Amino acid sequence: MANKLAIGIDIGGTRTKFGLVDLEQGVVIDTLIVPTEKKDATIFLEKIGLAVGQFREVAAQLKKEIVGIGMGIPGFTTANGVVTTTWGFLDFMENYPVQSIIENAFSLPCRIDNDARIVSLGEALYGKGKGFKRVLTLTLGTGVGFGFVVDGHFTEPLPLAHMGGHMKITDNGEPCYCGKTGCLEGLVSSTGIINLAKKRSGLTIELSAESIFTAAANGNADALEVVQQVTSYLHTAIHNYVNLFAPDIIVLGGGIAKGLSSFLEEIKGIGYLSPYPNYDFQIAVSQLEEQAGMLGSAALFKAPLPPEGGC
Repeated sequence: MANKLAIGIDIGGTRTKFGLVDLEQGVVIDTLIVPTEKKDATIFLEKIGLAVGQFREVAAQLKKEIVGIGMGIPGFTTANGVVTTTWGFLDFMENYPVQSIIENAFSLPCRIDNDARIVSLGEALYGKGKGFKRVLTLTLGTGVGFGFVVDGHFTEPLPLAHMGGHMKITDNGEPCYCGKTGCLEGLVSSTGIINLAKKRSGLTIELSAESIFTAAANGNADALEVVQQVTSYLHTAIHNYVNLFAPDIIVLGGGIAKGLSSFLEEIKGIGYLSPYPNYDFQIAVSQLEEQAGMLGSAALFKAPLPPEGGC
């Protein structure tokens, strides 16, 4: 991978982040951030074109080669580069052959995958998961993204487990759009945290996940109860993930993770059912932050690909 660069595209709720990534060093050399285009495929491709043009100039100056374009998609992707659905998030990406469209438009190889899996790949190769065999990542923000990487690559070609954040962990809580009551995303996403806070009369601040964590850090009893409840929900979910995946490390990313930095011991807890004797795992908050998606999508050109199959 000497002198090899790749373009990583991370499509977010409000912004799309483009990064030119040194695959060997795991460094974002250059970036372009634009508003996420949700309606018009032509405008979507025009924005990609802006990034490709900018990054080709940078690569030429560095005398390095761009080997391809990787993209994290907020939806279900297939092994042949088609986005089956984004569950209504991107109107034009329903049965959309994005891989072939980008390859034809920009004469560069393209690889795609689910955005939550992409973050996990970035963490495994370049972040807190580097050096660990089995890396599980939860991205906590407007939702709960789930990804799992073993030995630096996905265990299967399809993102069949990317909805793992909707694991049901209690009969309490507000109904989630997934149809369940008490799923993890409905409880510890930004919306779930705000719903918990609305039930506390002692919180008179303008409610957001950030303001609630700040109030808890400043000693507000109601805010602290909310954070402790979130911690308890994550504790339950993570012990379930341990029994399903036996990760060596669990990395918490996304905007909410920072507020949980001082609660990691409580989230991990003790007394969990070990998958095998002497099993243990670590838990950490991401330091890659917004770069995780760009690094992970570019790293589709670094990580070994699992055998193709299905869809």
